[in-house]
Amino acid sequence: MSLKGRIAASMLSVVGIAGGVCTLVGGHLLWQSLHRDAENRVHQDLNAAQEFYTHRLDAVAAALRYTALGERFSEAVARKELDYLSPRLAAVSAGAALDMLYVTDAAGRVLHRVHRPGASGDSAAADRLVGRILQGGRAIAGTILVPIAELEREHPALAERARIPILPTPKAKPSEQAESTAGMTLAAAVAVFAPDGKLVGVLRAGVLLNRSYELVDQIQNTVFRGERYAGRPLGTATIFQNDLRISTNVLRADGTRAIGTRVSAEVHDCVLRRQQGWLGSAWVVNDWYVSAYAPIHDLDGKPIGMLYVGVLQAKFRHAAGRTMLTFGAVTFAGLLAAALAAWRLAGSITRPVRELARASKAVAAGDFSGTVPVAAADEIGALARGFNAMARCLHERDELLKERTRMQLTRSERLASVGRLAAGVAHEINNPLTGVLTFSHVLLKDAPPGSQQQADLQTIIDATTRCRDIIRGLLNFSRQSQPRKRPANLNGVLAAALKLTRNQARMHQIRIVENLDPSLPDLVIDPDQIQEVAVNAVLNAVDAMPGGGTLTVGSRGSADEKGRWVEFSIADTGEGIPEENLERIFDPFFTTKPAGQGTGLGLAISYGIVTEHGGTIGVSSRPGDGTTISVRLPVTTEERADEAQGPDPGGR
Repeated sequence: MSLKGRIAASMLSVVGIAGGVCTLVGGHLLWQSLHRDAENRVHQDLNAAQEFYTHRLDAVAAALRYTALGERFSEAVARKELDYLSPRLAAVSAGAALDMLYVTDAAGRVLHRVHRPGASGDSAAADRLVGRILQGGRAIAGTILVPIAELEREHPALAERARIPILPTPKAKPSEQAESTAGMTLAAAVAVFAPDGKLVGVLRAGVLLNRSYELVDQIQNTVFRGERYAGRPLGTATIFQNDLRISTNVLRADGTRAIGTRVSAEVHDCVLRRQQGWLGSAWVVNDWYVSAYAPIHDLDGKPIGMLYVGVLQAKFRHAAGRTMLTFGAVTFAGLLAAALAAWRLAGSITRPVRELARASKAVAAGDFSGTVPVAAADEIGALARGFNAMARCLHERDELLKERTRMQLTRSERLASVGRLAAGVAHEINNPLTGVLTFSHVLLKDAPPGSQQQADLQTIIDATTRCRDIIRGLLNFSRQSQPRKRPANLNGVLAAALKLTRNQARMHQIRIVENLDPSLPDLVIDPDQIQEVAVNAVLNAVDAMPGGGTLTVGSRGSADEKGRWVEFSIADTGEGIPEENLERIFDPFFTTKPAGQGTGLGLAISYGIVTEHGGTIGVSSRPGDGTTISVRLPVTTEERADEAQGPDPGGR
């Protein structure tokens, strides 16, 4: 992909990521807001449903209290006038829509059952509500569980309504029970007193909630106003006996009421076991509802059931989905607009970059004449100005490098010519000079001690010896002797050189400072020749500080694209070398020392030794600041050193 394409893609990715994140975060926040609103609504609906439930219970209790207050009714109970009680209680039962209604005497024995007139005379003292009235209560109402056998006494139809088969329900708590064994009723009982305040009987009534849909449908029609979604009721209500649906308008897949199904295990544990209300998403029979559950307690405060209201969660998911689609469409339109803008902007960025690439190729080919136009004062413009400045500097350095290369080649050619000349002269002079020195020593032995002849011969020997040393230096400079390389430690070589020259330094009151790197690798070198280079440099430094000073010897390792290197340097604090003499410092016979103190071959010989080892030698100096000689040697394997050394001259 081109740079322009990558820039445009990068811009689009930023816009896309930002748009996508905003869409996802916005959708999530929207869903949370919708879900929170749904929960608030369902919570309010549950409060309304509880009011309906409580109102129905209060209506049962109120009907009994109103009936029991009648003086004629209390007289009929006391006298057991069934002719009066039967039609009166039938009217009360019909008016209050009661499923059970009976009256007992003061001992708790049933005088008359409205829905089963022939079943009377039995004792109802064991009934929880009747028992509390007989123990001194005046009125009591609440929700209780009535065993099916007890309902059978009231009427067989009530027992059949209470028998509800328990159906398998997804997410419900496991249970081995096959059907319900009791019915949940809204129950009330009031005391019937004679005019003198004496208890003459108990009036007991109840409404069986099992398979009674009046209350839940009233909640659905009043609270949710019959609203539907996707062909299904939007809001539903349920009365649970424990975790079993006994009255509900939640529908199964076949469209029938979900009687006999059970609540999820999660809701069961929260509401019935921990006796806490539930508000949130819950699985209801076959779909998710935003649901609210509240426990229903009996007369002793024990949870025996639940009251539920809920709305389909699919409606809110659908609303959130539509909003997400809108967000996505807006984001996509923004991406299209951003793509056009990014393509144009990327073009304005890449044009000067292409100019820079073209100019770079020209510079790489050696053409420094081209420049890059500076179109703006931004970062690209600064880069163009920097490139133009770099090209000018490279051109100047290229010219300087060419000039220095020419000078180096000239010096190398000059040194090579001098070396060939020196080798030829040395060979021609060395043999006769050796003969002169040998015969001079013979004559010196025969000369009379203390004679002028002996003094003259000694002068001849000294001069000849000096000539021999010069010839030996010429031979070393011309590299007539091959180095004998072997592994050696550079620090050890430098230490040996300092040991040889330490007395000279001490005589001139020179302080020696050693900065040697102990981690240097071994080098494959001729230790004697490298030691000669170091000794030569140290002696030159000592001669440069006749009045004393500091001599610093250092070593370190380095690496570059050509390989690994080891360097050592010898620096003095002497007078330094004038700039005009630096170019000639390695020329044979060039010296700045007084006549008779040097031959001028030391640095030239050192140059030849270092070059033969594949290294480099350099001198940096400034008058008044001293001189530093630096030698750089390659880290060479022993095998390569053997190849470089060639066959053993001795034939081994």
